[in-house]
Amino acid sequence: MESEFLKKYYSLERQHWWFLVREKIIRQQLRKSLPQTPSLKILNVGVATGRTSEVLTNFGAVTSVEFDHDTCTFLRNSLKMEVIEASITSLPFDDGFFDVVCAFDVLEHIQFDRLAVSELNRVCKKNGLLYVTSPAFQFLWSAHDIVNYHFRRYTSASLKKLVQTKFKVVYITYFNFLLFLPIASYRIVKNIFSSKVPPKADNLANGIFAQPWLTTVFKSIFSVEIFLLRYFRLPFGISILVRAEKE
Repeated sequence: MESEFLKKYYSLERQHWWFLVREKIIRQQLRKSLPQTPSLKILNVGVATGRTSEVLTNFGAVTSVEFDHDTCTFLRNSLKMEVIEASITSLPFDDGFFDVVCAFDVLEHIQFDRLAVSELNRVCKKNGLLYVTSPAFQFLWSAHDIVNYHFRRYTSASLKKLVQTKFKVVYITYFNFLLFLPIASYRIVKNIFSSKVPPKADNLANGIFAQPWLTTVFKSIFSVEIFLLRYFRLPFGISILVRAEKE
């Protein structure tokens, strides 16, 4: 990735309404389900500009893995973060090494996603936990997916089927449910009118969705789901969250 894009993405991970609320949803899930053990060994694959690894350090010792060379250089030089440059489909760790493995918005970037899940299983201990998030619904495919080099979007059924090839899925839900209609409508309409224009940016980080007054509104609405997810599994949404266990 280019350095300017990395700097922008670094800011997005720490300031954009979608990332901020997603982080709280992930924290909530981790607090609810992780064992209360201070010595947990946690693998975080596809760390991007490092925010999810920073979050995970509150729960154990984190090993960060990133495939992109420039991103690894950015993490080491700018954040002084230790990171291993490797692919999720060929992880440089012994079998059963980690108590927890995480792939937050990663599997959609991987052509051979089944092999990726197999590798996550291999390095996970027996009874260890897997946490995955991913974008939902192929009909929402847009410039966002092209710019971010996605291969696919999932449904809860297809992601569950994928994860269940190697893990037991114990929890799955959509999220970004309350904003599904405006985001889906925006992407569908934008796709219709800009189908011949080369994609240049992430729809959720630019244009109408970046207007200050709207970002405040969207963050407030999206944040309601932190409460809802304490009690309900949401029936649809822009993203999916999975917790699974290695049997």
